[in-house]
Amino acid sequence: MPTWDETLETGDPLVDQQHRRIYQIFYELEAADDTPGEIMRVLDRLLSHIAVHFDTEEDLMRREQFPALAAQLHQTEHQRLTENTRNFVLQFRSAELTSTAPLVAFLRDWLTHHVESCDRLLIDHVRARGGAARVPTARDSSRSQGDLAS
Repeated sequence: MPTWDETLETGDPLVDQQHRRIYQIFYELEAADDTPGEIMRVLDRLLSHIAVHFDTEEDLMRREQFPALAAQLHQTEHQRLTENTRNFVLQFRSAELTSTAPLVAFLRDWLTHHVESCDRLLIDHVRARGGAARVPTARDSSRSQGDLAS
């Protein structure tokens, strides 16, 4: 099982903490591979953590006036991951998919690409403005909130 790849660090403590937690959930998915009930619990946790993480980044884009086109492309990536992950969940629920391996491979590849192509640009912009990420409040966001520190 691979360990956290420090080359995925963006330099923003909260964003990096959330990325590490999402990566940890990948390990939990691999460990639950033979237990359908546990797989579903981990997938629910993954969707919750991803939603909060995306809220954090999208709040940061708004607060730090990230350029509109870059923000739109970044949010499209978030929507794509959310949709693909939900499709995997539906495949597990319907027993079309019985192993977590395809999902974990997809997620790891996606996270690596997303950090390198989107998140670093965002964090560089934020740091140049003297800002930092924070978990948005309910007033800041339309998605459900959760605790990524757990």
